Amino acid sequence: LRTSLIVGFPGETDEEFEELLNFVKETRFDRLGAFKYSQEEDTPAYKMKGQIPESVKKERLKKIMKSQAKIAKGKNKLLLGTVQKVLVEGISEETEFLLCGRTMQQSPDNIDGITYINKGTPSPGDIVNVLITNAGEYDLVGEIIEELAVVCS
Repeated sequence: LRTSLIVGFPGETDEEFEELLNFVKETRFDRLGAFKYSQEEDTPAYKMKGQIPESVKKERLKKIMKSQAKIAKGKNKLLLGTVQKVLVEGISEETEFLLCGRTMQQSPDNIDGITYINKGTPSPGDIVNVLITNAGEYDLVGEIIEELAVVCS
């Protein structure tokens, strides 16, 4: 289950924000993106009363993301020791010694985390079975145990 949220929209009360935060905690989204409302000219909300101070919006966003990080890490830890199909994307930006890819649950736009692969030599586009050996808040780490589909050369 995935959603995107906006915090600090004009008129948002402390009570409404707490209700949203509780909703996030109770629903336990698999993936959640959130951002602060930004007052943009030529939009209906630009002139709305009850604009929320930037400091309040930042704090609300921090609370939402902190809550979601705990949820996401817990869900990722459930994947430890499981085998996941991963689409290999290439060499990791973190280090040339790791490959990176995506499970079926990780979107390609870097909002859902990635899967680092620390053993194996597949090519970008290959689909491989990866044994998950480590799990963070958003990213997974694993090693290839089987190549399923190899891109034609």
